[in-house]
Amino acid sequence: MPPAPPTGRPTSADVARRAGVSRTTVSYVLNGRTDQGISEETRLRVLSAVRDLGYAPNASARMLRAGRSNIVLMPMWQLPASPATDTFVEHLSQELEARDLCLLIHGDRTAAGDEGARAWAELRPAAVLANAQRCPASAVRLLRRAGVDAILLIGDVPDGRAPAVPEDRTAVARCAAEYLLGRGHDRLACLVPSGPLAELGQPRFAAVQTVAAAAGVPVERVDCELSTDSLAATAAAWRDPARRPSGVYAYNDEFALTLIQVLRDTGLRVPEDIAVVGSGNFPLGKVLRPRLTSTHVPAPAIARVVAASIRCLIDGQDIDHDEIAVAVRPHLVAGESA
Repeated sequence: MPPAPPTGRPTSADVARRAGVSRTTVSYVLNGRTDQGISEETRLRVLSAVRDLGYAPNASARMLRAGRSNIVLMPMWQLPASPATDTFVEHLSQELEARDLCLLIHGDRTAAGDEGARAWAELRPAAVLANAQRCPASAVRLLRRAGVDAILLIGDVPDGRAPAVPEDRTAVARCAAEYLLGRGHDRLACLVPSGPLAELGQPRFAAVQTVAAAAGVPVERVDCELSTDSLAATAAAWRDPARRPSGVYAYNDEFALTLIQVLRDTGLRVPEDIAVVGSGNFPLGKVLRPRLTSTHVPAPAIARVVAASIRCLIDGQDIDHDEIAVAVRPHLVAGESA
């Protein structure tokens, strides 16, 4: 008959008693140690006791024993979340877990600079993953003085203050423009979102302009919101063949799918009258018809190289820049919309 459950919060000693093993064995099992000759039967018995008792290890105590935490802290995105960012976070969490690390999202979207670094350092993370703009040289120095040696930045870091994964937010737009030009389109349009997304939408428009200008192709700028009403007037004007672009880069898949619906309502066909390309490779783009042509940087590949780089930095090793360069290249998924 198993021992009665404890009346207070369960401890590792309670787990050990219930499983009939030592606390050291409990620790080995929970930390995934495979070098101690623990049988599968014993491992399962310990895990069963953990479930039965509702035991949760004390992270602070673990950190004291190990000399550091296993937390990888990432500040919450400043821009609104999207399916692409959600997918990245999901895969990053899995990739870090496979490397005995735990992802922690810091909920303050505005945290940056020295003030942000102080807030992040208070949680005693093993590593910090942050946008380069939010973590200047002074913040990097502050984190390192606080004992955070593994710092990985996302973005352009010309001063070399910390290792970085380059982020070209306009690469997907250039990829889309090059695809449309390669398909023979000689008049383009580009949707530019208003509001918070304008910070990213305007550089993507500029990237499309640059690619098109090199080929002598004009680009119409369409400022809009994510709504059918916002795009209705533009679609109506495009009923005139003289004003109509042959191909549109729609900023992302949500805008692309909205535009396709508006074009249909206006009597225009996709891709026969106007070809449409988005970015993000959202699942919905594969479900609706026509299937959406989209550009994206695969989130699983980025998550994998980020997690591997963080593990290397924690272990005092160099990161693989060649592997990173391959992972950040944009891909085009050809559908029926362009």
